[in-house]
Amino acid sequence: MRSSRIPFRWLRASLALLLILQSHVMATEASGVGADWEYSYDPCSVLGPQHWGDLHEEWETCKTGAQQSPISIKPSNIIVSPSLGSLRTGYDTRPAFLQNKGHEILVNWTESPGDLVIGEKTYHLRQCHWHSPSEHQLFGKRYPLELHMVHTTPAGEIAVIGVLYEFGHFADPLLNQLSDGLIDLQTQDDVFVGTIRPPLVGEREPYFRYGGSLTTPPCGEPVTWTVMKEVRSVTERQLASLRIPVHDKDNARPVQPINGRNVYMSMPPLEDHASS
Repeated sequence: MRSSRIPFRWLRASLALLLILQSHVMATEASGVGADWEYSYDPCSVLGPQHWGDLHEEWETCKTGAQQSPISIKPSNIIVSPSLGSLRTGYDTRPAFLQNKGHEILVNWTESPGDLVIGEKTYHLRQCHWHSPSEHQLFGKRYPLELHMVHTTPAGEIAVIGVLYEFGHFADPLLNQLSDGLIDLQTQDDVFVGTIRPPLVGEREPYFRYGGSLTTPPCGEPVTWTVMKEVRSVTERQLASLRIPVHDKDNARPVQPINGRNVYMSMPPLEDHASS
């Protein structure tokens, strides 16, 4: 007779997944993210972005914060900063699951799949999620999709990489990996999707850096934002696969006042100038 014992590696992976799901539920309850709020642009809605700061005392930063995100990145607030240097990231494949939060779709890894280094600090990638249309505007344009790669330090500091997408003939590699899981997410809240590699964010790619906030309640500050200058390609079918599980609703916060903040733009590596 064939043994019915479950391999230890699958038990270990299942336990890790259960622990992450439990911790996510606890974090959601603590932050109030599970409470009623919405992205509605209807001026009559009392739950829309213009009212988030009034819905709960812990969310007051949504209306009083001076470093709120997203913002409009345009020539008038950009300062070229050679001291930023190349973006330092390193990612690998790790087991992950998809989650439908109602407002957005997340991919969570059972353990961090890699890091972002800013100065002397190392931020560990925790999850990715999407906003449609994009939340940040680049040179006056809002794009169909924006990916947020959320990183944290052990001390709880947050750094997010934002990647903008426009419609094109080339499919996005991350969404390709998640295509079957996104179909299952139409009828389930959580789907285990196997080992997933995060997007490759190239060290030679120019980027923008500014100090901001979370773009959903409680809109916490500060958050170190890195918005990639290169706009990537996504297909209309892929965008639909993200929007169908959330009932095809927009989930982008309007741009916030810049309040005198500067946006710093990195310079390409010197060898790129030499070869051009």
